[in-house]
Order: sequence, then structure tokens, then C-alpha cells
Amino acid sequence: MNRTAMIDKLNEILKWEYAGLIQYTQYSFVLQDLWRGVYAEEFRESGEEALKHAHKVGDKIVALGGVTTVERGEVKQTLDLHEMLEYSLEMELRHVRLYSEALALCDENDVALRVMLEDLCLEEQEGADKLAKILKKNDLSLAVTGKAQHRAG
Repeated sequence: MNRTAMIDKLNEILKWEYAGLIQYTQYSFVLQDLWRGVYAEEFRESGEEALKHAHKVGDKIVALGGVTTVERGEVKQTLDLHEMLEYSLEMELRHVRLYSEALALCDENDVALRVMLEDLCLEEQEGADKLAKILKKNDLSLAVTGKAQHRAG
């Protein structure tokens, strides 16, 4: 594995985990109306997950001999719930892409690093899947063929 390339990629991930922490936490603060009870805690938990990921990635950067970044990615602000969900899906998909890119940098002997990255990528993908379902952005074959309505009712 090219350590420098991996440290750079992990720092890019860290930058976007910081952004996720801020974005999700801010959404949990500003969300109002009837949907607050449904989504505020979800956003707060997503922020906590981003912090947990940042800790793991930051520790790994230092273990590889690097220095962690203090920069963060773009935080998209809004007061509109639908935009919050859209921006959250964008964030999760970015994280999936970045973790996948880091996995591509691993050699076959980098087992522990690979497992850590796979676990974090899985959590990000599960978050993206959940948001895609909420936003109805999935492409389920049952929904496309109309069988979903028949089975549901």
C-alpha cells in the first residue's frame, strides 16, 4: 500500500466526516414543525455516527504516520426538511464513494485496514439506503413493474 496516498485519502474522508457531523447536528437543532419528533433524533444520531467514524479514521491516519486534517467539507444549510434529506443522501453517497476509493488503495495484506474501511462503508451505505427509501429514490424492480401495488393491496 502506498502510505502517502492512503493518508491523503483518509484525510479526505475525515474532512467529509467533519462536515457530516456539523451538517447533521445543525439539522437536528433547526428542524421544526410536526416532523421534528420524527427526524431530529435521526439527524442527531447521524451526527454522532460521523463523529465515531472521524475518531476511527483519525486514529488510523496517525497510526499510519500521518497528521489529521482540521479542514472540513462543505456543509449545506437549509430549514426545509426535504432539502435536509436530499443533502443527507448526498453526504452519505459521498462517504460511500470515498470509503470505496480508500478500499481500492489497500493491498491484500492490509486486512485490518480493509475490514475497518469495509465496516465504515457498510454503515454509510445503510444510511444512504435508508434515505433513498424515505425519498423514494430507489429503483426496486417491484415498483417499476407495478407489482408492488398488487402485493400491497
